[in-house]
Amino acid sequence: MMDLEKFELEPISLESFIIGLNLVIFLVAVSFLMVTFIKRLKRINEDKRKKEYQAILDSVLFEFLFDDKKVEEVIKAEAFKKNLNSVLFKRVAIRSVLSLHQSYSGNYSRKLEEFYEASGLVNYSLEKLNASSWTYIVEGIRDLSGMNFQKAYPRIVSYKNHDNKMVRTEVLLGMIKLKGIGEILKFSSSELYMNEWVQSNILYTVKKHKIGAPSNLLELLQSKNRSVVLLAVRLINYYNSIEHYPALSKFYQQTKDVTLRREIAGALRKTEQIS
Repeated sequence: MMDLEKFELEPISLESFIIGLNLVIFLVAVSFLMVTFIKRLKRINEDKRKKEYQAILDSVLFEFLFDDKKVEEVIKAEAFKKNLNSVLFKRVAIRSVLSLHQSYSGNYSRKLEEFYEASGLVNYSLEKLNASSWTYIVEGIRDLSGMNFQKAYPRIVSYKNHDNKMVRTEVLLGMIKLKGIGEILKFSSSELYMNEWVQSNILYTVKKHKIGAPSNLLELLQSKNRSVVLLAVRLINYYNSIEHYPALSKFYQQTKDVTLRREIAGALRKTEQIS
């Protein structure tokens, strides 16, 4: 028979265990430092490329906006064309165009929209709508609606009932940017809850883009969605829609909602229709 005693393992000494443990900790620490160092190098390199890309874009956009060059001419510039396949370049480009679009109006705004489409940057934004990640979908909607790309409206609306709340919220904001505040009526029977953050964004969008009041604004007061009613009151107040104040006064007498009564009172005090 085999002598099993020969196969017995010798017990590990405490000293050996401590040495082994310290070795493992050392290797983990070194690995962590290496990963951190590599990430830092990548970030530094990315920041450097962003600055280079931004310089190229500043030059191209300046020529297009202020030197009366045609869009076909500026997008054929070698520095612009050779980088257009870079995802980072496209992200920097869209951010730049969006930022300028928010700062300018009139002809400059329309020229930026032309550049966005003619350069193909719009295609990158449209691709985001096909992503599985909701963050990319939201980003795509913001790009397209922010640049007033009307052709994307049907695509954006198709996400109206998306499972993710952030996507649904961004769809609403996108619809308003593209078609006006009257788009809220399409949500009057929905369960979408427009919290204070969403409502603040809607009001900011209305002010920023100087969106006019819809003719059917009063219909929002009939919504079964409380947050839609609250927004309607705030919009009536913002637009100073005096013709709707009698209806607001009547609604004030009927509702018991404390928040709604406070908002309505704030609006009606301007005309001394409530004490």
